[in-house]
Amino acid sequence: MLEKYGKENVKFWFFDTLIEDESLYRFLDQCEDFLGITIERFSDGRNFWEVFRDERFIGNSRVPLCNRVLKRELLEKKLKHEFPFNNVILFLGYEYTETDRMEKAKFKWNEKGYDVSFPLASAPHQEKVDLINKLQKYGLEIPRLYDLGFKHNNCGGACVRAGINQWQLLLELFPERYLWHERQEQKIRNYLNKDVAILRDRTGGVTKPLTLRKLRLRTNGKNFLERGKK
Repeated sequence: MLEKYGKENVKFWFFDTLIEDESLYRFLDQCEDFLGITIERFSDGRNFWEVFRDERFIGNSRVPLCNRVLKRELLEKKLKHEFPFNNVILFLGYEYTETDRMEKAKFKWNEKGYDVSFPLASAPHQEKVDLINKLQKYGLEIPRLYDLGFKHNNCGGACVRAGINQWQLLLELFPERYLWHERQEQKIRNYLNKDVAILRDRTGGVTKPLTLRKLRLRTNGKNFLERGKK
């Protein structure tokens, strides 16, 4: 992008949920130094739990309220302010396997009058490991969540779109972080006085809310039993 359009014609924007892993912020700093650019950082001023409280709804994999409020809506507001005539191309970082996400993003932004491009998805197609190797070749240290087994580097590993397995990974590797989210979920449940949760339990063919507390107790109990067998 820099080579094609020049630094004077490219803006780098980052929308902060305020609960990202510290290694992501370090990665942004490294990118600024390596590319000789400034990454403008924006925030709604709230983390996603505060959004859930204000909207009276806990986001989940089907309704990622936090992504819409803290990223897409804020991005649109900034675009309208800086590019009122829609004379801009949005470059989004999806890679070629994320076809559904690209189609949805393209449809939504085209509808609003913006062109969208996905440089990481262009031919020749590169796997995520190839992209990571390329970064490391240039001396850039990727955010640590990838090395730790997280599929995406969102919200410090506590993404509402992630499934049970990723939340269990968060519990294993970052127990204090997990417990903080567990407490926030319970606060919202108390505030709304409803049996709602980020996750869903589908055991027995019946779908019901699965709180982070229940998942922790279930996971720790399973680990205790497994240790007892050894």
